Amino acid sequence: MKGISSNMFIPQTKKTNFFVFIVLLFYLFVAFKSSGYIQPDEHYQIIEFANYKLGLLPVDRLAWEFRSEIRSGLQPMICYVLFKLFGYLKITDGYDLAFLLRAVTAIFSVIVIRQFVEAYRPCVAKSLQVYFIFLSYLLWFLPYINIRFSSETWSGLFLMLTLTAIQKYRYRKYKKSYFIIGLLLGISIIFRYQSALFVIGILFWFVFVKKIKIQNFLTILLAVLLVMATGLVIDYWLYGKFTFSIYNYFHVNLIQGVSNKFGTSPFYQYALYILNAPSILFGILIIIAFFTLLYYDAKNLLFWVIIPFIIIHSIIPHKELRFLFPLVNLSPLLLILSYQKLYKNIIRIKLKPAHEKYVIGFIWSLFFVINVVGLFAIASTGAGLNETVVTEYIHRNYKEDKTNLIMNGDINPYVDWVIPKNSYYSSSGLHIDRITNIWQSDLLEHKKRQYKNLLIIYKNDITGPQSLRFMKSIGLIKVYQNIPELTTMIYNFYKPSLNNSQIFVYEFK
Repeated sequence: MKGISSNMFIPQTKKTNFFVFIVLLFYLFVAFKSSGYIQPDEHYQIIEFANYKLGLLPVDRLAWEFRSEIRSGLQPMICYVLFKLFGYLKITDGYDLAFLLRAVTAIFSVIVIRQFVEAYRPCVAKSLQVYFIFLSYLLWFLPYINIRFSSETWSGLFLMLTLTAIQKYRYRKYKKSYFIIGLLLGISIIFRYQSALFVIGILFWFVFVKKIKIQNFLTILLAVLLVMATGLVIDYWLYGKFTFSIYNYFHVNLIQGVSNKFGTSPFYQYALYILNAPSILFGILIIIAFFTLLYYDAKNLLFWVIIPFIIIHSIIPHKELRFLFPLVNLSPLLLILSYQKLYKNIIRIKLKPAHEKYVIGFIWSLFFVINVVGLFAIASTGAGLNETVVTEYIHRNYKEDKTNLIMNGDINPYVDWVIPKNSYYSSSGLHIDRITNIWQSDLLEHKKRQYKNLLIIYKNDITGPQSLRFMKSIGLIKVYQNIPELTTMIYNFYKPSLNNSQIFVYEFK
């Protein structure tokens, strides 16, 4: 494609193996930095369920979802097996175990993306393949999501494996091929039950677009049902009795409407998520890409995956950004395929050859720079509200000391609920004290002798130079902050409210 150099900004295709190795190291680094969880379900309904099976938590300390029997036992079982393995290796620290779960996910993600890229590379023009490779691994928000040991991430990875199998087997008519596709679809469902929505879309595509034989369609269904039956056995392991958790899930959340108690949103909320969450530039590009490919290639499997998933989710009142995570790895392919269509039908025709090189070069350069900035931001902070990184810092640096935490205002990076019980990131073993603000007259009386005394405070509660001078005068030295200063500058452009959760840790010297 004229005006685009295949080695501009990104590695050449022949160096893919080295590039993937570097990507893996980056994913592991993000996994190391991304302590905590994006949403509590990632911890309370996987790790704590596994801890219950390990005998570390009583059943009455688990989240309500356990009593309602609405979660699949598959991921807690994987977690349980991994924890057993790590235990044999004498790894028992909760923060280390949580990191290893993210590391396992990171490695699996890179393997899956590699298979997906190799399967769909023939669909991409040679001049764009390096861009496709780069974006498939490093579109800025993908590493952040692809290292999470969450149901959304793992379900999405098995969706990618399904699409990979469909692409690789597209010229094969063997029942074995359809059986493998069905197994992958079933696994995707039992990782996250809402994934049944894109499974339905894939089945419709097989019927109405591919027009497969009835026996092949039944082979897919048989494989899905076999996986679902296996899921019943796994649920028995978790709950100690036979229960149909997928039915329980939809009955509790949709019929009884329990999910609505956690908030409702308008029908168009997911459109807003897609527009804003990846940054306004990438959001606009993704939306344009969707409608471009829909216009030029409505039979494309991507649409049959995406449309039912988003439409049904839009009808359900309770909406969360993470519900879209199973689809995020499709974004690079969507962007590249739509660009190919636009270039062929509009850009090449409308732009003069003399201008094409500079216009397209500028667009890709801007795209690349913004993407690198985003990668830096996700690689420099923790998960969610960036609070668990604070507790991990204290754990790593003060676990051998008697520690007194003086928390300013309503700040509390620890989660100390009674139910559900957080067995990893709790402040048990630490002495907690509270102050209204740093100017109160008895501030120094909150220090404890023979303790390491730390002040935990939001940056916004330090009101100016006078506060900093006062804190220095009483011996407070900043030892940690959860959001680096350069990242705060990025947040100011992307979403300034993220800086409201910037936490400082000061030590009394």
